[in-house]
Amino acid sequence: MLTYDISKKGKMSAYQYLYHLIKNDILDGKLLSDEKLPSKRSFANHLGISVVTVMNAYEHLLSEGYIYTIPRKGYFVVPIRTQRKTDFKDIRPQPEKEVRPDFDFSGNRLNGGKFPFSVWSRLMRKVLLDYENQLLEPLPYNGAEILREAICKYLYHNSGMNVSPQQIIIGAGTEYLYTLIIQLVGKDKIFALENPGYNKISKIYGMNNVKTEFVQVDKKGLNAGDLRNSKADVVHISPSHHYPTGVVMPVDRRNEILNWADEKNGYIIEDDYDSEFRGAQRTNTLFSTDKNERVIYLNTFSKTIAPSMRISYLILPSHLLERYRERLNFLSCTVPSFEQYTLAYFINEGYFERHITRMKKYYNQCKNKVKEIIENSVVRDKIEIVENMSGLHFIMKINTEKSDDEVVSLLNKEGIGVKFLSQYIHTAGGSYQHRMIINYAGFNIKHLENALEKLNNII
Repeated sequence: MLTYDISKKGKMSAYQYLYHLIKNDILDGKLLSDEKLPSKRSFANHLGISVVTVMNAYEHLLSEGYIYTIPRKGYFVVPIRTQRKTDFKDIRPQPEKEVRPDFDFSGNRLNGGKFPFSVWSRLMRKVLLDYENQLLEPLPYNGAEILREAICKYLYHNSGMNVSPQQIIIGAGTEYLYTLIIQLVGKDKIFALENPGYNKISKIYGMNNVKTEFVQVDKKGLNAGDLRNSKADVVHISPSHHYPTGVVMPVDRRNEILNWADEKNGYIIEDDYDSEFRGAQRTNTLFSTDKNERVIYLNTFSKTIAPSMRISYLILPSHLLERYRERLNFLSCTVPSFEQYTLAYFINEGYFERHITRMKKYYNQCKNKVKEIIENSVVRDKIEIVENMSGLHFIMKINTEKSDDEVVSLLNKEGIGVKFLSQYIHTAGGSYQHRMIINYAGFNIKHLENALEKLNNII
């Protein structure tokens, strides 16, 4: 006779507890297929419970297919092929611990203390009042019209770009927008990428199964002759500020690449990331000088405001805009309306432009201070600073017999993060050894001298 201790049922009803006990014994194989269960009356007497309790438990098991009944014979266990329990190691993912260096020469951080949080919070409250109902409504596929209009005005006054709000597509980060571009121009196209170049870009194209070729970057930017000799149909470049070299593409090279696009009937993806913080006056964008609609323009607010601000935008030529409406307008906008409305106010009321002006001045002071500390430190005779008007970073050549990989490894052991140009090379070519990236935007200058002493000991 089956024996169970019903007194351990806790807050569960008696019939539910009995149901679970029998079900578990069936699943564990303790009750065999076609084995007869005790009659309701005898089972109730044995366990000291009511016949109704046993009957309800049996009915529950019957309804879920654990047992079956034969008239005048009773209840029997259904043949169930249960999973066999196998021994295995616990492979549940452990929570990742983010390891941050004590000091990072080339980190991708900004100084959060300089952001006008009081202004931003006031604008957020204003959005809640002005857009109370619209915040719950779906946005157009290309983003909030007020934000697209604000971006148009800003680009016209600050970059001379004359675009329509309809040409702008708002998206959550440039990575997402890259995938949209691939869908628009076609996965069958070959994309040319800069070498050296930002590693994430090539990974995203690779993830989308797009064929890529790497074209060498020289002192004028992406080499136009090498581009012509490639099989590429599309080229992804950062003419206003190349990362990581910091090269700014001059007018003659820009015209060469525009001519390539015309002759090839190809496209240029102009990635204008971080160009707002170049030291010199901003040059015209390729998009604004393009006469034959071969340029797709891309920019983001992640550097001008904060990396966590996942708002980027795409500006399409008119024929690609029509293609987007035909093929991709079913996609929903990936940026919440609340953030879009707030950013629109931030731009329209002049706060964004003032923020850029203030941060350019601040970062220029940071750069000068960092250079002064380096040039008067223990490494001064072992380095050479390369100033290239390169946004929020510059290049520092170091004189050492150790390889870049050795220096990185040894500095990491000292709690110091560092990157070299050689880590951004995709194919052989060019001399990039011993060129260290100094991203001063998020520096804690108090710790810089100590980091330089450790660098000196290693090199």
